[in-house]
Amino acid sequence: MLVDLERLIGLQQVDLRLRELSRQIEEFPGRRKQAEAELARARDELARHRAAHTESLKARKKLELDVQQFDERIRKHKEQMYEVKSNEAYRALQHEADEEERQKAGAEDKVLEAMISAEEEENAIKKAEAELKQVEARVTTALRELDAAQKALEKEAADLRAQRESLRAGVDEDMLQMYDRIAGGHGGIAMAEAREEVCQVCRIHIRPQTFAEVKRNDQIHTCESCHRILYYVRPPAAAAEAAGEQPAAAGN
Repeated sequence: MLVDLERLIGLQQVDLRLRELSRQIEEFPGRRKQAEAELARARDELARHRAAHTESLKARKKLELDVQQFDERIRKHKEQMYEVKSNEAYRALQHEADEEERQKAGAEDKVLEAMISAEEEENAIKKAEAELKQVEARVTTALRELDAAQKALEKEAADLRAQRESLRAGVDEDMLQMYDRIAGGHGGIAMAEAREEVCQVCRIHIRPQTFAEVKRNDQIHTCESCHRILYYVRPPAAAAEAAGEQPAAAGN
């Protein structure tokens, strides 16, 4: 195979892998953000239940104070009922006492509701605390794995960039410019395998004579349709057969 062609094939593989690595590395901030958002939601959920529990306790305390005040007013009205001399004044005090009894009963019902709400929020807090603990462990592990994965990909990318420079340095300048021009205009893909008289990138038929020349891999041919640089890969059986024939030929 033409040395420059072989190096261009290798360069194409390196370039494509580098593009994929770049895409994957660019995803890491978003993946970290997702993990951290899950943790933030769990913390917000716990904070919400704690705030609701505090409000329930405050409401209960205020309602209990209201009940005490109603008791005090009812007691005073009943004491006043023994001091009045007219039936009209007595009935007025009785009416006020009955109304305050009604309001007291409503306040007591609300005290019970606040107690139930506080108990529900206590249970919710315990559940949210347990969930937060699990999320913290899960997110910590996920972030650690993301860091390790990113470092591994960055190292691979650095190694490939060094390999890329080495490959480019060994390619004829004119051929390298052709490769860059084609790659730049075709989504980074400058090379196309020719197989069974078909370009494997654009899927257009290659003329038999051209395909026969491409199979030799001893000069540069481009696809008449997509204009990518064509190359041929021998099937494994044919490659093994060709390799097996070489020692015999050398021995003759």
